[in-house]
Amino acid sequence: MKTIREESHYDHSPQDVFALISTGAFQLEIISHIGGKDGEVVEQTVSPDGGVKVVTRQRTGIELPGFAKRLIPANTTVTQTYEWRPPAEDGSRKGTWTADIKGAPISMGGPTELRAAESGAVHVFEGEVRASVPLVGGKLESFALDNFHRELERTAQFTADRLAGSRG
Repeated sequence: MKTIREESHYDHSPQDVFALISTGAFQLEIISHIGGKDGEVVEQTVSPDGGVKVVTRQRTGIELPGFAKRLIPANTTVTQTYEWRPPAEDGSRKGTWTADIKGAPISMGGPTELRAAESGAVHVFEGEVRASVPLVGGKLESFALDNFHRELERTAQFTADRLAGSRG
């Protein structure tokens, strides 16, 4: 098992960041930006109390290393789920995220939080990557974690650019 802890900082309020990232349309833009293929919104719901669930699916655009090609099908499908609880009084949000990689012996997910920070907001991803294969499981977890870090960096920059472009 590998542990995940990533933070993305934005120069906007948690409410502004959430308004952008909690839509299926924006999640599809991110999928396209990071190289995913055939992105689709599977579910986008808002509960009466303000909770939000967004589920997307895509074919992965990741080039797999040799050892992983035997374990993960080519052009596999990844389903990402974000479930956000209603906002706290200060506008912060807590929730969970998961990434289900169809046909792969690996799981990823954990808690996520969007809260106020010094000059805006911080989006925190925590959780773990687990591979259920002997011998090469650690290598597979490291590969998935490295890829996740790169995707989060690209996603954070894309999100920051979109937020900056939304200023009037």
